[in-house]
Amino acid sequence: MTESYGQNFNGQQPAQAFDAYGNPIPSDAKVMATLAHLSGLLGLVLTASFASFIGPLVFWFIYKDRPGYAFVRVAAAGAFNFSFTLWLVYIATILVTVLTLGFAGIFTWVIFLAIGVALLVLHILAAIKANQGEVYTYPMTIKLLS
Repeated sequence: MTESYGQNFNGQQPAQAFDAYGNPIPSDAKVMATLAHLSGLLGLVLTASFASFIGPLVFWFIYKDRPGYAFVRVAAAGAFNFSFTLWLVYIATILVTVLTLGFAGIFTWVIFLAIGVALLVLHILAAIKANQGEVYTYPMTIKLLS
């Protein structure tokens, strides 16, 4: 049985997807929101968590003013805010280690590990939620973008 473009096997149009705010989601918006969350992971891998906020920031700049893509803007803003918050913790931890002449390094490795695990787990969880059309709210973030 063949399928015509935009219809399922029963000959019916697929149901329109809506975000948590009741706005219709364009067909590619869920994919873009998922990629916005996963771009934080790309930054984690490429820069050892030092610049994991750059990918979501790029997505936010691209989709912040596009009509119908509020879902992507919110996803990218959430991913940026979370990654940037953890980046600030990362920088503060490095400063404490340097200011204590390395003595704090005995404990700061735990913070670095926690940052990496949090970035990995929560970005994946947020990407899964975005793929389902749900807005994910990251815990413990400083809200810079909306």
